[in-house]
Amino acid sequence: MKYTISKWLTAGFLVAGLNGCTKDYLDINDDPNNPTESSVELALPTALGYSAYNLGNAYQILGGLWGQYWTQGPTASQYRSLDQYSVTSSDYDRQWESVYSGPLADFRYIVDEGTRTGQVNYVAIGKIMQAYMFQVMTDLQGDIPFSESLNGAANTKPKFDTQEEIYNGLIVLLDDALGMIDEGAASPGDDDYFFHGDMHLWTKFANTLKLKIYLRQAYVRPSVAEAGIRAMYTAGSEFLDIGEDAYVPFNNEVFNQNPLYATYEALTSDNLIASRTIVTYLQATADPRIGVYYARATAAPNTGNFVGIIQGEGPNLPGAQNANSYSKPGPAVGGPGSTGNTGAAAPVFFISAAESYFLQAEAVARGWGDGDAQSLYENGIFASFYFWGLSEDDYNAFIGEPLVKFPVSGEEAQVQQIITQKWVSLSGTENLEGWTEWRRTGYPSFFTISTTSSIGNFFPVRILYADSEVTRNPNTPSQKTVKDKVWWDVNTSGQN
Repeated sequence: MKYTISKWLTAGFLVAGLNGCTKDYLDINDDPNNPTESSVELALPTALGYSAYNLGNAYQILGGLWGQYWTQGPTASQYRSLDQYSVTSSDYDRQWESVYSGPLADFRYIVDEGTRTGQVNYVAIGKIMQAYMFQVMTDLQGDIPFSESLNGAANTKPKFDTQEEIYNGLIVLLDDALGMIDEGAASPGDDDYFFHGDMHLWTKFANTLKLKIYLRQAYVRPSVAEAGIRAMYTAGSEFLDIGEDAYVPFNNEVFNQNPLYATYEALTSDNLIASRTIVTYLQATADPRIGVYYARATAAPNTGNFVGIIQGEGPNLPGAQNANSYSKPGPAVGGPGSTGNTGAAAPVFFISAAESYFLQAEAVARGWGDGDAQSLYENGIFASFYFWGLSEDDYNAFIGEPLVKFPVSGEEAQVQQIITQKWVSLSGTENLEGWTEWRRTGYPSFFTISTTSSIGNFFPVRILYADSEVTRNPNTPSQKTVKDKVWWDVNTSGQN
């Protein structure tokens, strides 16, 4: 389902994202029970679009570099410090404010206003998307404002809930939403970029997100994860299937372009280059998706080839370097591609069908779900091939590659294979999720520490609390370092 982003997302919306957001944006916290300037029909596309802008820009770049999909190019320097793991408390200050005052506030408004007007399906969507965005934020920074957040002037100093408490609350949000979805009631239309008002697909999206939330706890609270997942399967929960990918579409029109592409246009395409880590693996498995995720080099000595740079090594390459001598993100994922190509119309993904199948495969491999883990794993790969328009012959050849075959036994060996191929399938579309899954599992097992690491022989595993929150909210916990793991990150395989 591919929908065109509406004209309602005006220039002001995307320019605000590029130039920084203020807490006055769609000022809905003053009195959410008596709105005067908006409606749920207008707030929903804004909230989904603003969510996509945050996920598809700064956080996509963060996940791209720390998830070893991309690295800093040799002739630019925009993300050099990020590639060195040198992050300050001001680096993601804008994103912190943008998410809380933008999509999270908008989804809260949708819940409140939808409740007031009896638009139950809007309320359900608002709760589902609150759960999605809160998980993004807590996975990045651990303890965050949750139970006391989004109350505007009524509480400007909300407490920070523990990540364990937040995860419990995410399940409550989703269960509330699932309990109120009414497929026979009035539903959104074109204002729903994901599913065009198909509430059955919203049910499947919520179930898939719920499965992800439980699996995130597989190592820290396995009994909770297992019980929750078993209950979902007992209840007959359905998950997103092939052709049901959840994403916000963009197009070639100025101000409606993919946010990563817009950043390329505002800066330079020479900043982000393919990481040697993933290029080497794609080549070792003869993966035809390499031509989707990356463009071939257009300059000597690598003209016509797919070539990555060792993580962090870009600034240290000897001699006169040309960024075009290496592969850049392809236009399909919002990159510049080769000369004349455009990534302006690339979508921003929230949950893909491929991710859904890999989640199901892991649940079954752990013995917590029903079905055949190998078939679900292979369906995850097929869903990725299908979305990118690759042929069945391509898929059949790929699935027979020795490094791609599913292990016949061994739970952890099977999980490793599932997560490694999930990492590949998320390349350029859900970079942040790919990095987060590596933090959770330690897979792929072949990540390499940046050669220019500023923190020694360690990987970064979180970002810091934003300056604005530290300054304004005395309840902010003590500042962390990028080496401090979040609550669910207890599996040290391949990590610190």
